[in-house]
Amino acid sequence: MKRHETYRKIILIAILIVITAFYIYQEKISLNIEVQITRNFIIQSNFDFIYEHWKEEKLFRLRENEDYKDITAKDQFDYFLKLCDWTHNQWEYSIPDPYPLSNAIDILADIRSKKTGGFCGQYSYVLADVLKSLGFFAVRYVEVWCNTGKSHFAIEVWCDQYEKWILLDPDKNIFYELVDLGIPANAYEIRNSLFTEKKVIAKTADGHRRKLDNINNGLFANFAVSLRSDLLRHTRPLTIHDRFHMFIFFKDHYTNEKVFKGKIPYTHITTRLYDLYYDCNRTRIEYNINNKDKSIALEFFTDQSMANFNGFQISLDRGKNWEISSSHYFKKGDCEKFELWVRSVNTFGRHGCITKAQIFFLY
Repeated sequence: MKRHETYRKIILIAILIVITAFYIYQEKISLNIEVQITRNFIIQSNFDFIYEHWKEEKLFRLRENEDYKDITAKDQFDYFLKLCDWTHNQWEYSIPDPYPLSNAIDILADIRSKKTGGFCGQYSYVLADVLKSLGFFAVRYVEVWCNTGKSHFAIEVWCDQYEKWILLDPDKNIFYELVDLGIPANAYEIRNSLFTEKKVIAKTADGHRRKLDNINNGLFANFAVSLRSDLLRHTRPLTIHDRFHMFIFFKDHYTNEKVFKGKIPYTHITTRLYDLYYDCNRTRIEYNINNKDKSIALEFFTDQSMANFNGFQISLDRGKNWEISSSHYFKKGDCEKFELWVRSVNTFGRHGCITKAQIFFLY
C-alpha cells in the first residue's frame, strides 16, 4: 500500500514537472518575438505651425481655374519642379505696385490685368498655393538675407520622396542640390555651404535641369521660415512688419547681427535647428506583445506631423498594394516573419513617408 502511494506521488510530481516545463517552454516561445522598425521617431518643433485648411474654398477655385492640374511627373520631386516652372512662367518679373494680396488667385488676376506686377514674394505666394491646392500642405515661406542687407523670398516644401524640407525659388526658377548626395537642399543646407565644405549647386527647375554658375548663395547668410501658410483667407497684403512677427529666425555662431543694425527684427528666434526642420507626414508605431497567445498589437501615430490628416494605409506586400487601416493592427504568431508598411494620408489623398515594421516569431 505504501509502495503504491509512493508511486502515485512520483507520478504526480512527474506530471507537475512536465506541465511546468511546458508552460516555461511556451513562455520562452512567446517572449522570443523580435520587432524591427525603421526610423520609429518623429522630430517635432517647439513652435506651432499653422497650415492652410483643406476646406479653404480658394484652393478649389485655383485648381479648377488653372491648367497646372494637368501636369504629370515621374515622381514627387519632378512634380514640384514642374509646378515651380509653371509658376515662374505666369508673368515677367516686375515691381508689385500697388502691392497685391498674398494669395495666388488675387496675384494672378491683378498681374494678368496689368493692375500691378510681381517679384520674388508673389512668385512664392503663388507656388505655395498651387502646392496646397494639390494636397501638399506642408509648405512655408522663407525669407533670406545676405550680409549686405539684401533680402529675398522663396518657399520650402516637405518632400516625402527625400523625407526632408527642400527649397524652391520660383522667382529665379531654380532649386539647390547637395553636391555630395545629389539630393535637393533646404535653406539651412544652402546657408551651411557658405561656412563649411558641404557645397551646393543651383540648378534650373525647367525641363533641362542645368547647373547654374552665377547664383548668389550668399543671400542665405541669414534666414527665417514662416510659422503659418494660411494666407488665402487674408484680406490685406502681408507687410514687412507682419513677416517679422510670423516668421522664426535661425541664429547660431555664424549669424551676423550687424546686418540688422545690431538687433534681429524677428519676434521669434531660435538656436535649435529642429524648431525649423521638424518632420512632416510621418508615422510612428507602438506595439505590445501578448505572451499568452503569442500575438502582437500595433498602434499608429502621426504625432500631428501631417496637416489635414485623414487616416492610415497599410501594405502587407512591400508597397505593391495598399489598403485603408484604422490606427490599430493585430497579428497572431502564425508565421516566422511578418512585414508591415504603414503611411499616413491627408484629406486630399496625399500619402506620407513609409514606416516599415518587421516582426519575427522565433520558435
